[in-house]
Amino acid sequence: MIRITDPNVKVIIAGGSCWNTLGQIRSFGEAGVRPDLVWIRGDEFVPKGSKYVNHFKKVQSTEECLNYILEHYTDRDCKYVISTDSDLLVSMMDQHYDQLKDRFIFFNAAEQGRLTQYMIKSAQCELAVQNGLDAPKSELLSKGTLPGKLRYPIFTKTDNCFTRGWKTDYIICNDEQELLKAYESIKNDKLLLQEFIHKKNEVSLEGISINQGEELYLPVQMDYLHLTDGKYGTWMTNYAYNLGDELKGKIQQILKTIHYSGIFELEFLEDMDGKLLFLEFNFRQTQLNHSMTDMGLNFCKIWAESMLNGRLCVDGAEITKSPLIVMNERWDFQAGYKQKTIKNLISWISDIRKTDSFYIYNKKDKKPFFDFIWMLIRRRYYQILYISGIKKKKTK
Repeated sequence: MIRITDPNVKVIIAGGSCWNTLGQIRSFGEAGVRPDLVWIRGDEFVPKGSKYVNHFKKVQSTEECLNYILEHYTDRDCKYVISTDSDLLVSMMDQHYDQLKDRFIFFNAAEQGRLTQYMIKSAQCELAVQNGLDAPKSELLSKGTLPGKLRYPIFTKTDNCFTRGWKTDYIICNDEQELLKAYESIKNDKLLLQEFIHKKNEVSLEGISINQGEELYLPVQMDYLHLTDGKYGTWMTNYAYNLGDELKGKIQQILKTIHYSGIFELEFLEDMDGKLLFLEFNFRQTQLNHSMTDMGLNFCKIWAESMLNGRLCVDGAEITKSPLIVMNERWDFQAGYKQKTIKNLISWISDIRKTDSFYIYNKKDKKPFFDFIWMLIRRRYYQILYISGIKKKKTK
């Protein structure tokens, strides 16, 4: 059996999402691998200070990232594993599948360009419904067009996750006037409008698909402890999967249709009656990656060794802690006050004491946490200088 710790195996993390990337670094590191990090400039915090990083390279774009990998990882006797955290990067690899497939292991759908087609939200919804999953009612429209069938309130969602501003285009509209107002700020021209459903919770499933969906590993589900309509949750609980074989079978059929091999996250909305409604697939590493390692399931190791050996390799993988409480501590603190999900600092510290796994702090790898604190201090210092007029912002 090929192990990721074998000398002829090299792990490359291509990333630009700070917490997502840091989680992968730590998961591979705890499995005995020091990955190379190719970092795409853009996110607020660069997690290069982790003790597990072997080599760090900063690039300016997904194109430069791909070119750097192709030019610098050329040993024909080496097996290269590329782990990605961005939809843009996953699509980039997919668009160059034929060029990469003989030298690299990466998330793919066994055909150039195929995975990108199924990363479009409307295509995912259609496929989900075809395979027996329930989904919110929706209409695919151009910006400025009013829905013909949906009743208000509705939720605006960018159909294409590769375009700019896709996260900020999520807006709740209670009537036609609010929708027309929202169109003024929405950046994208193609939108998937969905009926807005007041949610009891959101449920995410974390899994691994091997051999184009023929082998499925679906051990973990997650829901939220703090959640507000229309907002991302920042405090959550991981559990062992308990939603049954019927749902698992429908999910596997979708993955077989896509021909997907890789790590994925599947998101559902749970309505007030407890019914699960399909939201989307993420065909990439997510910010929950390292929390699963803290549960005893190192997804980075399992996925990489399964791909290297051509079969699902879960020997020794066992959930050691369930439930496991997880927090994105930076955004939970900030969002908690804005959304009033926490009352005061003492309340938040109480939440911290209940939490088992954090996005930033890790007792085995503390330097990124202190790097992050230092970044916040420097940012505040420069803000004071700008406000006082001592320092002027750079202009292009």
